[in-house]
Amino acid sequence: MRAVVGVMIVSVCVCATAVARSSMLAQAAQAAPPQGQMRGGGAPPKNLQVLPKDWTAQQVQGFMRTYVTVGLGLQCNDCHLQDRSADDKPEKQTARQMMRMMFAANDLVKDIGDPAPAGTYKITCYTCHRGQRKPLTAPASGGGH
Repeated sequence: MRAVVGVMIVSVCVCATAVARSSMLAQAAQAAPPQGQMRGGGAPPKNLQVLPKDWTAQQVQGFMRTYVTVGLGLQCNDCHLQDRSADDKPEKQTARQMMRMMFAANDLVKDIGDPAPAGTYKITCYTCHRGQRKPLTAPASGGGH
């Protein structure tokens, strides 16, 4: 069963459409704090591979703080070196894969149930991780049915 779920998750990532991803990223950009409210807002971000290349540093930081920091309980230096554009830490590659999965999963559920509020997602890092580095994939023992 776990292997089937893993294959399904990988398939979801591969099958996500660019149009749906763009739409969800546009929503996230709306949720990002306005310019001037975050530190380090000078130079535009470099080496964006999943998030839109035209995003400002404030939009990228807003997205990361809203979804990654809260969702996984991590800080910037858990995935980044001093040079935020460097790809030296494997955690950064994992984060990119997980973001792709999140966008793909949201594409799959976009027409199910109530829509997500503007600028948000139905499925986020927090959905599985609940503020922890490792996802909580099963209920606590003795959990109900």
